[in-house]
Order: sequence, then C-alpha cells, then structure tokens
Amino acid sequence: MRLVHSYSPFEEICFLFGDDQKPVEMSVWRKDDLQTGSLHIARAVRSVGSGWFLDAGNGRSAYMNNPSFHLKPDGTLCHDKLTQGDSLIVRIIRPQTMEKEAEATHKVSLAGQYVVLLPTQKTPMFSRRLDQTSMERLKLLAPNEGVLFRTAACGADLNKVAADIEMLKKQWQELLSGRDRQPSVLYRPIRDVFRYANLYRDELSGIVTDDSETASLLKKEGFSVLFNMQGVWKAEHLDEALDSIGNVRSELPSGGFLMTQQTAACVCFDVNAGSGLISAANEEACPEILRQIRSKGLGGQMIVDFAGRKDEKIIRRLIQKLKNENVFISGISTLGLIEMTVEKTRCSFFDLFSAERQSVRVAADIVRRLWFSCVTGTVVIQAPADVCGLVRPYVRLMQDRLKTAVKLEPAEIVRMKGIKE
Repeated sequence: MRLVHSYSPFEEICFLFGDDQKPVEMSVWRKDDLQTGSLHIARAVRSVGSGWFLDAGNGRSAYMNNPSFHLKPDGTLCHDKLTQGDSLIVRIIRPQTMEKEAEATHKVSLAGQYVVLLPTQKTPMFSRRLDQTSMERLKLLAPNEGVLFRTAACGADLNKVAADIEMLKKQWQELLSGRDRQPSVLYRPIRDVFRYANLYRDELSGIVTDDSETASLLKKEGFSVLFNMQGVWKAEHLDEALDSIGNVRSELPSGGFLMTQQTAACVCFDVNAGSGLISAANEEACPEILRQIRSKGLGGQMIVDFAGRKDEKIIRRLIQKLKNENVFISGISTLGLIEMTVEKTRCSFFDLFSAERQSVRVAADIVRRLWFSCVTGTVVIQAPADVCGLVRPYVRLMQDRLKTAVKLEPAEIVRMKGIKE
C-alpha cells in the first residue's frame, strides 16, 4: 500500500492506495470541522426537550442528549441540570452530515497506546477482549481511576502501561490550564496521515507528501517518505482517485454491478446481476460492499438488497461474507433485505463532496492550486461570490507564501490570473 498526503490551509487530505493502485481509503480534514474524538469547550445554546444544541466554536454547532452530569471548563464535575449559557467540555462522537449536526457527548476521554483516560469515571474499565487474568493484573495500576484498558495492554510491560496512564493524566491537566469559557477546540486527535502511517506501518511501501513539516515528522518516526514540494495532486492523479471513490456504480467481474447510495435515513446497496449469473453477482458483491464502506467512509444504518429471489438460506450464507469487525449485522427484514450498521466516525464522501457543497470543493481547489503555484505578479481570483467568501480567510496566508498580493473578484466563472500554468 501507498499513502499519499496533500496539505493546504483549506484542507488536508489523505489517500491510501492498495497494491492494485486503487484508492482503499480517503480522509479529509478542514480547519473548522468538528472531528470525531476531538474535545471542545462548548456553550449550551438551545434546549430541544431531549437534548441541547451547543456552540462548539468557530461558528460550528453540535447536538447533545440531556446529560446526567457535565464537566466545567476547569475540569470539575457538575451534577446540576444544564441551563442555557452554561459552558462545558464535550467530546465529538459523530461528524456533521448533510442532514444532521455533529453529535457530542458529555463523557470525555483521551486515548493513549494502552489505555483511554476517562476523566468523568472513578473506576477502571476493560476491553471485552481482555481475559480475567489480564484484567486483575492491570487493575492494580489504577484501582480507583477512570481508565479503560485497551486490548493492546494485554501482555504489555506494566511499566509502559503505567507510563501511558501518567502521560494522559499530565496531558489532561495541561489541556485544562489557562482555559476561559469561550467555545473553542480543546484537543484534536492524531492527524490522519500519522494515524494511517502507524496503523499500516508494516504494509506501506512508501509515503508521498507535499508538506515539508509532515515529511520531516514522518522521517523522524522511521518512515520512508518522498517530499514533493510542487504538490502531489497532479503527480499522483488525485482527481481521478476522487472520481473513482465517488462512483455510485461498481462493476462486478461476472457482468453484474453494485449501486451504492446514501440517503438521509441510511446507506443502500443494490446488487444487480446485469448480464451475468445472479449467484455470481451476489457472491462478488459482498467484498465490494465492504470495500465501498471503507473507501467512501460510510457509516450509520445500512440496507443490502441482493439480486434475485430472497431465499433465506442463501441470504444467511451471504451474510457470513459481510461479517467484519466494523460491521454489525442486525438481521434480515421481512422483504429479504439485510439490515446492518457501521459506526460513523467521519464524514463520508457523499457528505464531503455533495452537490450542495460544490462551492466548498471549488474553494479547496483554488487554495490548493495557488499554494503550489509560481506567480508572475499580482494574483487575481475570479469566482462566484460564495466561493470568494470561502477563500477570503486564506488570502493573507497565500500572500505570505507567494510574496505577492492576492485579490478576489466576484464572477460567474472561475479564473485565476498572475500564476504560471
């Protein structure tokens, strides 16, 4: 596998390519996104009966179910009922989608290599994969503290696990120090480029990036990194990779095809036999469904409609091929549809690049193109007004990098002047 990383002030994007050079996974991070796992100081804005809408800073809002307690910005536990204007610390557990706000929880946590620190808890917890002997051994390290021991702690050196606990406790105290009550980001998880690099360390044939700082940090961690100072977008054909991920139709070897569509309620997979055999199309669709879930970053409720007559024995056999550590099969509906769920931890391709967010993609392309351009004089960006509004916050950064003035002009068609083609 190869990891390709591109950075601009507007967005940071990672592509993981398989040995067949097809994109296996993709992630996009934009500055003001409410990232899953991030901690925020938020303010209770509006009660909606079952929960609250929160101001999470930078113009972003999140929804949270009514909490039984909450953490104040100084880290103290409060059991009083949440009221409008109260400030609290929350953790983002689901990203924003086209239809819904991001979702937050009052149960905050910080993840380490062996443990997860749970500041709102007072007793240790354990991964379900740990056996009784391991739990008794690890419990001695934190008998009265909010710590979740991860599967990685099984058989690990106790001194290393203890050091992980102390590191997280110190990090938590540093996050709390010097904070006011204004909504803002308190903590962001490890960047995806480093998460992918560490997760697939033994499988990666190489890493390519166009950000010098990222290249330097990765090299310090022992990775083989190629730095492309002119940008990786064209060199690595990332536009084609995006188009490939965005295809809703996937061809199957036997002549059938799979349709993948995201609706407001669920993700739907529809298997069609096409010119091939029904049985072959259904068999081939199973690994393709898992690939689509991964590459498109899909999550939430899902329905699979296999081709042909819905014979229960055949459906149950196909279910076995869909089982995955990230996929929960809930059952078969009366119509013979498979119902399953996947935890939604990031925005899907459809959320990021929907028609409704086309102006965001155009703005990202403009900033990225200028970031790696050679200029011939004053740069003039002509674009629709909504695109200009999205680009405007990055003008000063681009001026500092390009050492020239950057001007925005409203226009119906996107044009850029003052750069070498």
